[in-house]
Amino acid sequence: MNSRLSDRAPDHVQPIDPAPLLGDWINYDADSRNITSLTISSREDLIVNITGWGEVTASPFALTTAGGEAVAFRAAYDFGFAKIAILAYLNKRLLVVDAYTTFHDDSERSNYFVRDHFYLR
Repeated sequence: MNSRLSDRAPDHVQPIDPAPLLGDWINYDADSRNITSLTISSREDLIVNITGWGEVTASPFALTTAGGEAVAFRAAYDFGFAKIAILAYLNKRLLVVDAYTTFHDDSERSNYFVRDHFYLR
């Protein structure tokens, strides 16, 4: 049975190993006006530190319900006037980071999306 979307637990479950995500990631676009770099570390939880934004706890994801290596994560930043959902995944040797920004002030700015690609330093 395919363990990706099974309606029952797999026979053998492994914890999600964050190792593939860990390290210092640099934006391929040196002129990016978005996220320039981020660090992913693991203590008891997965921690994402986007340069200039600070640290938040992230949720790692494996490819299947059986666990194993982490291939993606999600994190959230709340700056009061704006909330940013970070959804990221590994694509070969790149970390693809999508940032969804919603504004919660009276600025009437449009919500927006950006995607950046990062390499491991």
